Amino acid sequence: MAVTRTGAFCRAVAVRAALWGLCLAAAITSAGAQIDRPADEALAALQERGRLIALYLQAVDKAGELLKAQGGVTTPPDRTLAIPERDGWRVVYLGTPAGGSTPPAPGRKGLSIVAETTFSPDSGQLGALKVLVPSKTAPASLQSYARSLDEGENAVLSGPDKGGPFLEAVVRESDGTFSVYVISQRREEGERSSAAGNRDSVLFGRDFVVRIGATGKPLIASEKLHDGVAVLPLHPRAPGAPLLHEHDKGDLPAPTDVALVLRHPALAPLLVLTRRYIFRVDREGTVTWLGPNPNPMPAASPAPPAPTGSP
Repeated sequence: MAVTRTGAFCRAVAVRAALWGLCLAAAITSAGAQIDRPADEALAALQERGRLIALYLQAVDKAGELLKAQGGVTTPPDRTLAIPERDGWRVVYLGTPAGGSTPPAPGRKGLSIVAETTFSPDSGQLGALKVLVPSKTAPASLQSYARSLDEGENAVLSGPDKGGPFLEAVVRESDGTFSVYVISQRREEGERSSAAGNRDSVLFGRDFVVRIGATGKPLIASEKLHDGVAVLPLHPRAPGAPLLHEHDKGDLPAPTDVALVLRHPALAPLLVLTRRYIFRVDREGTVTWLGPNPNPMPAASPAPPAPTGSP
């Protein structure tokens, strides 16, 4: 009988231990489910916008190389626009009309299409360059793109962080307005001396998103995406040794952070430490939430407005 009682007692202890373990697991699961984290939709929108900016910059870069290689345009274009369309991207070079005495300011009525080509976002390749002789006046829709870039530049140049060179991308939102992303790569003396050279590093900060009306005017809002500036090296690193970028505005990385990683894959994997969270940005532009920031920073500035849609 003693053995029977001992066995019963052991079984009771085992049952209680199992129940306690199940309760603990449930409590841990419940606590995990309650962890404050960004919504998956917000991360998906961030990735999409960052990739869109990177594709725009890539299209304009390659369009400039194509024009230099093939020529055929007597004067350099005032603007090069990359516009997503249903069957691919259209790249348009806007310039002064043939025979014009003085070049009009970028975005003003009178800019003409002097050449154009296409861009494939899947392959990253351009189509054949088509030079228009004579050039033709750009339609109102293209003029509004050019005006929005002009307004975006003016908004940045009027502030304390003025100065290029600029990387620029313009996105037409679903409501017809424009978002102009202006990324300055201007280096201060201390920033130059802290890096081997501009080609060996990338500047994070001095970037802005400027909201422009549907006609390319008026300026709706201008927002700085970083408060501080950091220079990150492009030198090769040991496997598994990521770079760290301390993002000082809002709870999410800026879309320009994602765009710069896509533009410079050597930066990946890039760890982005925001006020409340830690993220990883891979070379494909994927943003992964890694968890809460163990030393959360005090709130300083509101997060940038979420993108309202793709063009």
